[in-house]
Formats: sequence, structure tokens, C-alpha cells
Amino acid sequence: MPQNPFSGFGDDLMQRSCDTAGFLRRSASSWFNGRLDAGLHCAREAAAGNRREPDELSQLARFWYVGLLIKARDLDAGRRVLESAEAVADRGGAASDRMTAVAHNVRGSLLFAMGSVDDAMDEISTGLRIAERCGDRSLRPPSYVVLALGALRRADMRACRHFVDKLSDEALLGYFGQAPGAWVAAQAVEARSGVESAASLIAGIVTNPVVLKQLLVSEPAAASWLVRACVKLGAHDLAKAAVEESAALAAEQPEFSVIRGSALHAAGLLEQDAAKLHEAADIHPDRWCAASAREDLASLLAVRCSERDRTIRILESVLDTYAAVSATRDSARVVNKLREYGVRRGTTRTVECEGIVPHGLTNTEFAVAELVSQGHTNNEVGRQLFISRHTVAFHLKKVFQKMNITSRVELAAAWKVFT
Repeated sequence: MPQNPFSGFGDDLMQRSCDTAGFLRRSASSWFNGRLDAGLHCAREAAAGNRREPDELSQLARFWYVGLLIKARDLDAGRRVLESAEAVADRGGAASDRMTAVAHNVRGSLLFAMGSVDDAMDEISTGLRIAERCGDRSLRPPSYVVLALGALRRADMRACRHFVDKLSDEALLGYFGQAPGAWVAAQAVEARSGVESAASLIAGIVTNPVVLKQLLVSEPAAASWLVRACVKLGAHDLAKAAVEESAALAAEQPEFSVIRGSALHAAGLLEQDAAKLHEAADIHPDRWCAASAREDLASLLAVRCSERDRTIRILESVLDTYAAVSATRDSARVVNKLREYGVRRGTTRTVECEGIVPHGLTNTEFAVAELVSQGHTNNEVGRQLFISRHTVAFHLKKVFQKMNITSRVELAAAWKVFT
């Protein structure tokens, strides 16, 4: 039996001998072992509850149920259950700080899955502050995962590294559900220093059956990312293992299109199978993941000269979706792919500044300056913006000229004042 996922404030509730606590424990154990179906079934029973049981336990059960609905990407159901849970809490009077913190965390996770990244990060941060005030540690890991993923999606690598460091601290304490944290840490390392730097972490995820299963039923984007990274590393045995586990989970739990879509995407990548990538994009309930599958489909079609127009149409559709879900880093990559076809689309800034761009910088110059100010080398900036280091140097020279500075140190100081 894994440790209590609500450790820090829920121990007294989770250890009760009542039905609700029992269903919660079984739900958490099932999810931990890769069975989202059984986890959801037990969570649903726990959320149905018994009115004679403690109010906080009933609230906790409803919020846990919403959390698993989010992992299943049944977002409409998750929203309805969350609204119902909040309405019940309102009728019962003022909620405790710890339940208020959980509500913010769950709402933030729902918003992130819906693609509202900025609102999600605000909700998560609010919940985290409330949890810290009441001494609750259990919300730290899931909060840091969402905040790190949000920062990565927005290409804010300074914030991403900050939250990954926080996750590392929590991992030393053996927190429950460590798989998503390991995955986001691997992404951060890969984004900054290249996939080779994340090789041992990637291998550790794929070769640990418990971690891999838990990750694949928790993060829809994980399977394809792992396959892509393993292929880059030349670790085809690891890529195959990730694909096979994804396929097994999809076969065991066919009711979840999110698991099947992720499995098809992973298999399509490894096998270079356009039909599987197309189906993954069609059935995936996660907007970002569906766009990612279409982007990989476009890359596959790009090698066929006769598919040029179709490739461009797909990439333009992908770019629109990435922009809609605030995926700045991914948008930059697709903009550069379109540029190779002679299609020019504006580069999105990595940090929003309410429409004000300092010193007349272009969007690309702004993005370069933002990353250089965080201490990144030209190679690292190029990797994150998907341009060559020579192009980075060209834009950085323009930044220096426009800002009337001569060094990276001056840029970092000036940028700190501006942002």
C-alpha cells in the first residue's frame, strides 16, 4: 500500500475505518499502480459518501475524484463535480484553510488541462500559499509539477528550474506519486542542456514499472515525450518499452480515449506510422496532446514532396492550438518549421508584458533577451527557441545595440529592472 497521498493534513481522515476513507485508500492505491479505471470507480464511491461522515473527509473525497477525472481528461465531468463540491462547501459555511487550499489546487489543475495556463498557475499559487500557512506539505509536489509544466510551456526556464528544484527537495522526503515530478524534471534538463543530460533520469523512469505506469495514466503527454527522447538517445529498447507499456494500459482500460490516444501517439512516433498519428490526433481529448500528435504527423508528411501543402495546413492548425493553450515554447518551434516552407508567422514572446516591448525589440529579440538574462548560453537559447546559435548571436547583437549595452551582465541587470 503506498503512503497516504494527503499526508500532512489528511492522515487523521484517511485512517478512519469508515467506508469513504476505505474507498479513498483503494482509489489511491489503484491509481498508484496504473489502474485509472479502478481508481476512478473507488473515487466515485468515496465522493458519493455518507452524510454521517466528517465534512472534511467528504470534501476531500470529492476533490480527489475531480483530480482523477482530470487525469482521465473527462474535463466536463470534473468541472461539474468541482462546482457541486464547492456548492456543498458553501452551504456548510466557511471551509477550513486546508480544504480551501485543496480547492484552489484542483481548480488550477482543471484549468491547466483545459489550456488556461495563466489562470491555472494563479490558482495553484494561491492554494500553495494557503497550504503553507496552515502547515500542509501534501500539496507541494502536485503544485510544483503544474507550476513547472506551466513555466516550461511558456518558455520561462528560470521559473521552471525553480519549481523543479523544489520538487527535488520533496522527492528526498519520499512524497506520494513521484512519477510526474521525475518526468517534469527530465523535461527541464532536456530543454536546458540537451537530451543526453537527461538520459539517466529517462532510463530510470522507463525501467521502473511502477513509476512508468503511474506516469502514463497521469500525464497524457508523457508517452510520446519519452519515445521521442529515447529515439534521440538511440535507446530504442527503452522507446519500445514505453510504447509497449502504453499499449498494454490502453488495452486494459479501453474506456479512456486519453490513454489510447497517448498510446497511439507513442507507437506512431516509434513506428513512423502516419495512420496511428492521425488517429491519435483525432481521438485525443487533450488539446495540447492532439496538437502535438498533428505536429509529429506533419513532420512525417514533410519528407514526402507531394504532401507540402497538407503539411503547411497541419502546422498552421497546430500553431493555432498551441497559441490558444499558451504553449509559447511549442509555438516558437512550429513558427520556425513554417518558416522553412516560406510561411511567416509572428514569434510569440516568452513573457507577456501587457503589449509593451522595451527598446523597440522584435518578438524574437525579446525572447532571446529574456533567456540570455536568465543565464542561458547561445546554444541553450537556440535549443529552446529552435533556432541556431548563430541566429541567437545575431539577435543578441541587435539587442545590445538597441539597449545600448555591451555585455550579458548589463543585460541581466537591465532586464531585472524591466521585468
